[in-house]
Parts: sequence; structure tokens; C-alpha cells
Amino acid sequence: MSNTEATQPDAVRLGFIPLLDAAPLIMALEEGFFEAEGLDVSLHRQPSWASLRDRVSVGLLEGAQMLGPMALASNIGLGAPVCRVVSPMVLSRNGNAITVRRTLYDQLMATGYDLSQPRESARALASVVTDSSEPIRVAAVYAWSSHYLQLRDWLASAGLKPGGRIQLVTVPPPEMLTALASGSVDIACVGEPWNSLAEYHGVGHILVSGSQIWQNAPEKVLGLREDWVRSNPDQVHRLLKAVIRSCRWLDDPANRERIFEVLSAPEYLGEAIQPLGESGQAVFHPRIHQHFFRQNANFPWLSQAEWLLFRMEAWGQREEASTPPDLENIFRPDLYRGAAAALGLDSPIMNYKPEGQHHHPFKVAGHRGPIEVASDRLINAESLA
Repeated sequence: MSNTEATQPDAVRLGFIPLLDAAPLIMALEEGFFEAEGLDVSLHRQPSWASLRDRVSVGLLEGAQMLGPMALASNIGLGAPVCRVVSPMVLSRNGNAITVRRTLYDQLMATGYDLSQPRESARALASVVTDSSEPIRVAAVYAWSSHYLQLRDWLASAGLKPGGRIQLVTVPPPEMLTALASGSVDIACVGEPWNSLAEYHGVGHILVSGSQIWQNAPEKVLGLREDWVRSNPDQVHRLLKAVIRSCRWLDDPANRERIFEVLSAPEYLGEAIQPLGESGQAVFHPRIHQHFFRQNANFPWLSQAEWLLFRMEAWGQREEASTPPDLENIFRPDLYRGAAAALGLDSPIMNYKPEGQHHHPFKVAGHRGPIEVASDRLINAESLA
């Protein structure tokens, strides 16, 4: 992995956080998809989402693996000065979970609620909170994240919210396992592999997957500086082609061993993921349903950008922003369609679809005929609408 900081004619600097859903960028580099498009891409590991955001903002990175809400927050100046970011594709769907310390899990089990159901598990937590003399410390990875929104919606399904006996804190993903093990947090909403590793090491139990709260949510997106996108349309096109090819490669089960081999390298996720299995077959936890390509996973639906913004507003995250973001200039399905077509892939003809109404995969109109997209069921959709 190159550490070159100077921008060359076809050089692109991209940031990532050590999570499984950094795999589209990592494998695009390691499997030669970037090189095949004539791109000199360097990947730059970051310790936190705030660090990644800041490096993109000051121009040290052209783009990065980003949280879906983070791309919106950057454009309206939430938590930092405005940085115009374009998101032309989704990198991954699902991938988060809510994991609780073993001692808390035992308390939840004792309530008698069915913990396999997300609303029931939230009600179990409400019961424990009522009976507890100590606050429950809940950690999310970043304020403007799908983790935060999923956590708030899950808590709200049982009438819970941060404050009082629910203390909400921010912990970067690589530090979440240590926070659970030390007891500094009781509940962690984090992306993989940290939930699986918490279970492996016996410090936590996966209680609810993000897919139980919003099925197939746009978990990570490719975020690119708007000024770089405007000045480099050909590079953007080739970059998208390479990353789409990488996403397709990642969803092929035959590549699991190679994925594990690469991601466990020290410059990526490192030896922390070794317990997930030398063969790589256990890298992706079956309960979390993480995927990268199938069912038009990479298409950046404007209706999903709208839903993210709606949830951000519902939980008070738009109060400091004076004007709403221009979603059609942030999520860019037009750029995705161009790259997909160049690879012979079909894509939806519309930018919006009803969200939260589909419990199973369904068909939408594509340019060449009907195409399948993933289910999008929402927890408590009737009360959250």
C-alpha cells in the first residue's frame, strides 16, 4: 500500500476505517481492479470517523469509505465545517449489530422477553433499566452514522431514549471490543468484525443486527470530494467501475479465503480478525447479512438518502444546520448508472422507491427489463413514518 501523499495525474488517495466493509476498496487495490482502470490508488487507514472526515475536508484525501449519514452531515456542516461530498455508490449493505456485555445479556434473558425479536429485546432492556440503580452505558461509533440512527430507532421501539439511566457515548470501532471487555460500556452498536470478535472472546453477545432494524440499509458509501469529482470525471468513472467490480468479486463465496488472507494483513484489519477462521468462511457473520453487490446493492437510492435525513431530523441532528442539503447533488445515481452500464450491468430507471414496505426482495424497472432489489423492511415503520 503506497503512502504517497502527493497527487499524481491518475493518483487517488482514499481513506478507510478497519472494518469488514472497507473490503471493496481494499480488494479493488489488492486484486488489481484499480490498476486495470489505469488508477494509482493509495489507501490510508484512519483511527476514527472524525479523523477520516477531517482528512477529506482539508484535501489530504480525495475520498473515503464513509457512513451514509456522514456524507449528508459533511455537506451541511454538522460537527465540522462544510465539506462538499458526492456519494455515487453504496459500498455495502447491513454489517452493524447491537452487542451487549455478557452480564447484561443474562439480565435481559431473565426478563422472559423473546430476545430474538428486536422490539422484544428493547422491551427487555426497558425492564432492566427500570430495575437498575446504575445507568446503562450505550456506545455508538459516530454521531452521524447509521449505527446512531439504528440505535435510536431500536431504543424508541420500547419508549427509551438517551438521558438519565441511558448514557450515550462515542467509541471508535477499533476500541469497541476493549470498551466492552473493560466494562466501560454495556451496549455497543458497531460494525463488523467487532461484534463477532466480542462473541468469540466471550465479552459480548450479539443481541440485534442492524438488518433487523432496517433491512439492507446503505451502510457504507463511497464519498468523494465534490471539487475533485467535478474536475476529474474520467477518473471518477474508472474509479466506480473498479469498485463495482470489487463488490461483485466480494459477493462470490469462492473468494472468502482470499478475502480473509488480505484483510488480516497488518496494514488493513490485522491479526485481530485471526479468530474468525483461517479458512475465511466465518469472516461474515450469518446473522448480520452483510453483502456488497447482489440485488443492486451499490445503487445510491435518493429515497434512502431522504430516509437517512428524515431520521437525522427526528433525532435532533439537523438543529444546527440552516438549510437542507441538496440530495440530488450528493447521492448521484447518474454517475453510478454510467459506470454500471460500462460494465454491462443494468440499474433501476428511477431514483426513488417506497422505503420500509418490502419484507422480501422485489422487482423494479431497469433499463433492460425488471431487476431485483433487496427488501427494505423497517422496525416500527408505522410509528416512525
